Amino acid sequence: MDNFYEKINEECGVRLPFSDEQDWEWCAGDPKHTSDYIAFYNKYSDNMSKWQKYLAVNLIIQGIEDLMEQGEDQSIIDTLWSETKKILLKDDHRYSIYAWSCRNQELEECWLITPKMRELL
Repeated sequence: MDNFYEKINEECGVRLPFSDEQDWEWCAGDPKHTSDYIAFYNKYSDNMSKWQKYLAVNLIIQGIEDLMEQGEDQSIIDTLWSETKKILLKDDHRYSIYAWSCRNQELEECWLITPKMRELL
């Protein structure tokens, strides 16, 4: 997809990256739009490069993490996680699963989504 950033900005309201920005995928999203990011991923994944898929899936994961931190209703978290888990497994996002699993760390020192990621290992 040649216009990934523009397309996700247009369809989901994700801000465009700043010049030479690092960590865009963890900073640009709005957790309230996580379901939109999932829909975007599912709609365009066949046209995205591996890197674009990585960016999009981490935008989704960060959104769920943020919603968990904000105390969002568990049924909403469960629904978003169910869809995200399908994406992670379908498109073989091993690196993201591993990174968010915080291997060799105590859960108290990890993200709230870490136990879910560890289940996928």
